Amino acid sequence: MRNLLLSSVAFTVLAGSAVAADLPSTKSAPVFTPAPAFSWTGVYVGVYGGGAFGDGKSTAVNFGLKTSASPNGGTAGGLVGYNYQFSPNFVIGLEGEGGWQGLESSTTIFGVTTKSSTDYAARIRGRLGYALGNALIFVAGGASFSDLKLSVSSPGANSYAITKDSVGWTIGGGVDYAFTPNWIARVEYLYDEVPSATYGFLSASGLTYDDVRVKSSESTVRAAIIYKFGLPEAAPLVAKY
Repeated sequence: MRNLLLSSVAFTVLAGSAVAADLPSTKSAPVFTPAPAFSWTGVYVGVYGGGAFGDGKSTAVNFGLKTSASPNGGTAGGLVGYNYQFSPNFVIGLEGEGGWQGLESSTTIFGVTTKSSTDYAARIRGRLGYALGNALIFVAGGASFSDLKLSVSSPGANSYAITKDSVGWTIGGGVDYAFTPNWIARVEYLYDEVPSATYGFLSASGLTYDDVRVKSSESTVRAAIIYKFGLPEAAPLVAKY
């Protein structure tokens, strides 16, 4: 009888332990602090630098002489802009920029030398991008502003130079990459086109310079380093049961 009683007690304890093992745990789930999610929304400033490659065509209005040139040089400046991220990977923005641009070329035909050069370039562009985490693939387009200095000279005659400011259009695209919550690196390509402009040269020392109509375009490849103001946004915490 005594052995039977002890066996019954032992069986009861084991059975209770087995049932308890099947019950839901009452321990609290571990709490994880969500990592901040990068957001492209915000104001930013930056600097850029690169190379520019032009394609210019000129026509002597009265003589009908046509020439072409391929100016090239460097470019550097600053930019400022604002991005807004929505839906949830698309980004729109507006950006303004301006700085130095040193394109130069020279052509000599029949003893007459024509030189062209630019000193500055500025742009206002709208941007549309698609965010892939810390990378943003974008296209941008808008208005471009620059100058073009055209000079004509010939042996034994005075040199004449005329500078005109112009307004054209620009389009391009590139990639922004945020390597910290606030610092962004960029590589991009831009294409700018300027409407035709006529430069009127008067006669000098018996040599008559013709009016010259110029049409030009340029390609720019550059990199930029950008600082974005503000902190990353906290990722939403989703509870699971």
